[in-house]
Amino acid sequence: MNLRNFENFMDKKILARGLDYYENECVSSIEERNANEYEAEVEGTDLYIVKVELDDQGNIIHTECDCPYDLCEYCKHQVAVFMVLRDMLNKSVDGKEIEAKGPDASVKINKIPVMKKVKSTDIKKILSERTKGELVEFLYNLAMEYEEIKQRIELNFDSENDAKELQRCMKLIQTYINKNADRSGFISYSDVYDAVKGAEMVLEKARHAFDQDKIMHSLDLILCVVHEMVDLLQYCDDSDGIVGGVIDESFQQVDELLETEDLGSHGKERIFEKLIEEASNPRYEGWSDWRLDWLDKCSRLVDSQKLRNKLEACLLELTEREKGSSWSTDYFKERVNLIRYHLIERCDGREKAVEFIEQNLDFSEFRAMAIEQAMKEKDYTRVIQLALEGEAHDKNRWGLVKQWKESRYKACSFSGKLNDQRSIAMDLILDGDFAYYQELKSTYDPKEWPAIYPKIIVLLENQKKTHQYVYTRILIEEGEKQKLLEHVQGSPSLVESFYKYLLPDFKEEVYAIFRRYIEEAAAKANSRKDYQRVCQIIRSLKKAGGSEHARQSKLRLMEKYPRRPAFRDELTKIKL
Repeated sequence: MNLRNFENFMDKKILARGLDYYENECVSSIEERNANEYEAEVEGTDLYIVKVELDDQGNIIHTECDCPYDLCEYCKHQVAVFMVLRDMLNKSVDGKEIEAKGPDASVKINKIPVMKKVKSTDIKKILSERTKGELVEFLYNLAMEYEEIKQRIELNFDSENDAKELQRCMKLIQTYINKNADRSGFISYSDVYDAVKGAEMVLEKARHAFDQDKIMHSLDLILCVVHEMVDLLQYCDDSDGIVGGVIDESFQQVDELLETEDLGSHGKERIFEKLIEEASNPRYEGWSDWRLDWLDKCSRLVDSQKLRNKLEACLLELTEREKGSSWSTDYFKERVNLIRYHLIERCDGREKAVEFIEQNLDFSEFRAMAIEQAMKEKDYTRVIQLALEGEAHDKNRWGLVKQWKESRYKACSFSGKLNDQRSIAMDLILDGDFAYYQELKSTYDPKEWPAIYPKIIVLLENQKKTHQYVYTRILIEEGEKQKLLEHVQGSPSLVESFYKYLLPDFKEEVYAIFRRYIEEAAAKANSRKDYQRVCQIIRSLKKAGGSEHARQSKLRLMEKYPRRPAFRDELTKIKL
């Protein structure tokens, strides 16, 4: 991941929030502690420290933030710092540039000396210079003008009881939702991020309550957020999963709350009652995963027969509602049984839990647990039996069949069943998994292999569904350039990906494929985006060493399409 392209590796929700922090100059300071090692301060709910280590090409070698967020690999504070660093490194401090080496040699990274702290506008300093009366007057006028600011001031500074705070939190969430809704009450894709800001503030409030050991109040605040967000999904475009992300973060906070060591039996029962009541709420119709998530959390609180009976009754009622035989019904029943399994393991011990696994092998999660246990016990015969039964049971579900085959492969490998191991590896290769090609190759003597791999190539060529990735990787691995050329000739669009493996042996053939691909792409092009794509192919031809061929292709297209000014405009931009 590089400072130039880190956006490609980010969750869209986190990227949007980080951009917001960047644009609002929340990165208050940044300095280079050691060569290419940066430490930044980011102003959020608290002051957070972000550390970033780069190499000379701008690759992000290591980064961390001390904020509590851990739902994704990176947080919004890190994103904001990456953006600031990119700005800094794009500006040469002393006019000197260091040219990058290696695969990105065309990219230059500015080398900067150890920096003094670069401060954004110091709002704290500005405010500290004003009198108390001026600040009160300013905040009052601001609160009268903006309802959400008024509510935030009340929420953060008004001394109140928990019930009143809960009401204000709900009102704050709804204010942000209403502010971003259109006349019909719908929230568009572009406004969802702003619509959930109130909910995010309340989650921060819930975390603060948790830190003060106000467990039940923290839970009430989290449930308040979940209620509003689940309802919001009915009238917003959540294509980027922003609302769903807030709900997931809420569930994460409940998990942290349940890990509190000193809840006590009374505390567990109170939380249990709230969660089981939540799971029964009609708002979860159509959202069975979240309903079951609540019940799974309930299972972690069961420490008496009373609570167990109540949870079992709830699970039974839900199961009876799910009639018929469909994938969704089976999935629901499997999740219910997983909750029962956790109950049995918690209350009845490991032996009973193993019995329950054996009774539910038709469900993939339970079969996987049984295989894992047999593997730990080195009972490879049992693993193979379970895997074969799984392949037969799930024959119409390719992903599960592959999972069971992989388990069988491991068991055969560990138990020395070489012929079976090779046979399974062959099946997995023909199903599109190149990793098993390397595994299979390692089981043969190097002298034997030249007689083996051509058979695999023929099998791949003859099967109805050719897995192109595996096929081409094998051809490259074994140096079968003639076959690779024939494959690319049959699909000219592949030439950009594979020309480097065919040069210099088949230089003229590669250039001919490029010219054909350019002509075909130009014939289909009917928009500026399409024209730009054709020009990119011509540039790739030049990069492959065919500068003259690229020039001829450009001239030919200029002559062939005199009435396409947009196309001609793009062609003139090609530097040859």
